[in-house]
Order: sequence, then C-alpha cells, then structure tokens
Amino acid sequence: MTERQSWWIQLKRRRNKDMSNQKWITKDSGDKKKHVLINTGKKPREVKVKNPGVSPSALQKEAWDMMGSLANVTTVDQLLLSMKKYSGTLGDYSAFNSMLINMQNKNATIVRSSTEWKYFGRELKDDARPISVLYPIGVPRKDGPGKVKDFIEKKRKEGLDDETIDKLVQEKFNIGSTGTAFVFGTGKVYDISDTQGIPGKMKPVEQDVKATALYNTLKKIAKEHYTVEEDTILNGARGYTAHSGDGQKIVVMKIPGEDVNVLHTLIHEMSHARLEHLYRKDLPRGIAESEAELSTYLVGSHFGFNFKDDSSTYIKGWLDNAKAQGKSLGKENIDRVMNNARWLINEVSARLVQ
Repeated sequence: MTERQSWWIQLKRRRNKDMSNQKWITKDSGDKKKHVLINTGKKPREVKVKNPGVSPSALQKEAWDMMGSLANVTTVDQLLLSMKKYSGTLGDYSAFNSMLINMQNKNATIVRSSTEWKYFGRELKDDARPISVLYPIGVPRKDGPGKVKDFIEKKRKEGLDDETIDKLVQEKFNIGSTGTAFVFGTGKVYDISDTQGIPGKMKPVEQDVKATALYNTLKKIAKEHYTVEEDTILNGARGYTAHSGDGQKIVVMKIPGEDVNVLHTLIHEMSHARLEHLYRKDLPRGIAESEAELSTYLVGSHFGFNFKDDSSTYIKGWLDNAKAQGKSLGKENIDRVMNNARWLINEVSARLVQ
C-alpha cells in the first residue's frame, strides 16, 4: 500500500465517523429543491459484540495437552504434588474440567455454579471471576450437593423420616454418574473465594468425613458391583482382586483399629476392579499398579487423608518395574486414573450428602 493510498483510507474513515451524526434534508425553495446538511446532535450508536468465550474444542485441547505434560513429570513426588491440586474438584468435575479450573484459578478449592452457591446461602461478589468449564450435552446433569441438601432439609421440616426422604432423593435427583457425553458446551462456575455469605442464609459447605464412615460407605458401593470379603491374608499383602465366577472379587484384611489402612486398601483394590486390570493383558503390571495407587492417592486427598508417603514408595517401585520393560505412564493412563478417582468420589459423596 502506497503512502497516498494509506492517507486516503484514513481520510475516508474520519469522514465516515464525522458524518455519523449528520443528516441531509431537502427544502423547497420556490420551484427548486435545496439540499441542506444539518447536525443532528446524535452520537453514533455503539454496538457491543458479545464475547463468545472459549470454544469447547479449544478447552478440550488445552486440558489434553496439560494431561500430556503431567504424564511427563520426572519424579513420583512431583507427580503426586501435581495431581493433588486437582483432587478437590474431582467430585464435581471431570479430569479435563479439574485441570481447566486449576489453569484459570490455581487457588480454587470448592467450585460451584452461581445457582448452586445460592443453595449454600452464598452469592457472587461484584468482582467474581468466572471459570470456564465443559458441560455435557445429551446426558442428564448431575444435581449438586447444595440442591440435594436443601431438599432434604425442607422434607425434614415437613416431618418426613430419613428412609422416606432417601427414596425421594433417589427418585428426584441425579447424584451419581450420569452417563457418557460426546458433545460439550461451555459454562461458567465460581470458586468459593469469589462468593460471600448471605446474612441469615449461609450453610456449611463441607463436612469432615471419618475413615470408618468412608470405608463403610465405599464397601457398600463395592458390594453393588463385586464380591467383597474381609479376611486374613497370609502372603504379606493387605488386599487383592481376583476372578470370581462371572465377575471380580475384592479381598481386604481388616485389622481392628486400623481404619485408615483398610480404607487405603479398599480404594486401591476397587480401582483395580473398576479399571479392569484383571482383563488388561496388554497393560504391564507396573502400570496397572501405578494406576490403582494414583487413584487411591487422589480419592484419599479429596476426603482429607494423606496417603503420600505410602503411595510415593509404592508407585516408584512399580514404575521402575515398568521402565525395565520399556513402559511408562502416558496421558491416557492419567486420564483413566483421574476419571476412575472421580467416579469413586462421586459415588461416595452421593451417599454421604444424605
């Protein structure tokens, strides 16, 4: 473009802008018509273009790239530290969404939609920062714990007993797994730090979960899918998973007073069963054991139990075993781990919320 052409384009732009508040009118002057330019005094209308936000495909790519980076972490301690920051949100959000939340707000702890926060008696601050997440299209939405708790409280005030309320909750709400989606949209959620309590309406957001309650709840869930036995194991192991008829059997050694240890074992063995490691002949045992223990670490972290020391030693040993066979963790393994942990957290939380 020549200097003269550039000057002409700039002049046209200025003229168009200057004429946006001008108007031509026609006046009769005898037998002639006269065209007069007047200033209307109106300012040009500003049109705001709505920001469409990040596309679902772009968000998926970012999360998948982050998962690949996670799989390339060099030390086990660093891997556990990197994964722990996603454990808090795994109960409500997928592996991808947990990563996206952390990417946009590294200090996020409890994340809900604006509507869900209202059930906890909280509202968004004026400067609340939205976090973009993917939501599934074509499958039922999971109902949040705030909505369920609000319903339970109302029914208790009406005088209904807990058994009746439990049946109503099962009929009315989607509180567990809701299906697999292949199409996604984008939505906005907010961290608790971007909310404030509504006077007179604020309710507790979290509850402490004891190891005994968590173990008993998880054992009930496991029995719905597998055979579960508590028995003495003589080979030094704390638990194992084996074939049982057409399904799988989980055996754990429960020693009185060692609630945390047996909880750790049950999560680990149930992860083996859910990830179907007995049937994955293509998966080296070192990778299978690492998947199960990484899942255990994430589930424990979500509910406030620190399995780091045991998990780190266990995973390092099995990853060294896998590397000796030329195998290592990939992003597909991290994806399986995080979504398995999410399923376990989801199922337990759905029972504990009541």
